Amino acid sequence: MSSPALTAEQKGVVSAISRHWWVLLFVGLVSLIVGILMVAWPGVGAVIAAVLLAIYLIVSGLFSVVRAFASGLSGGMRALLIIGGGIGIFLGLWMIRLGHNPSDPSLGREEQIAVLGLFLGIWFIFAAVNSFFGAAELKEGRGWAIFSGVVYLAGGVVLISVPLAAAAVIWVIGIWLIVIGIFEIINSFMVKGMAKKLSA
Repeated sequence: MSSPALTAEQKGVVSAISRHWWVLLFVGLVSLIVGILMVAWPGVGAVIAAVLLAIYLIVSGLFSVVRAFASGLSGGMRALLIIGGGIGIFLGLWMIRLGHNPSDPSLGREEQIAVLGLFLGIWFIFAAVNSFFGAAELKEGRGWAIFSGVVYLAGGVVLISVPLAAAAVIWVIGIWLIVIGIFEIINSFMVKGMAKKLSA
């Protein structure tokens, strides 16, 4: 049975998102790989951590911007994807800059790792806002979007508000990236299946 409760506008949003299911899959795989590397290598230096997180943020940001130009999305959702993607790209480029200047006397290793955690926390919070906004627009898959948003929000709050040692920051970031990566991979296949439900 199809989803009769969905309005024409909601069906358009679902269709637009489902056409780009592979974007979620790719971002999920990148998140999972980066997270595993950081958990397996908790003593990683600030330079390597910056590079790994820069890869994740730039890839996530670019694909967020790409998704924003899909047809069928509302103006609010489109704006959030562009803003969130732009922030991700900016933070990723900043982390690359940090990686190229590891000897900055104004920041020691502990401070550099703390800044990386702070910036990633900001990105997580924007990702949570995107998830909650998407959940508000959809009925199909709303519970999963809310749950994903809660995971992003929790990660962002922890990284921003809880003071942690450098090694602990790396470990927490890695764990959250693994969890988020698994969610995104599962979500990508759920989103792919939405189009089939609508056409049934």
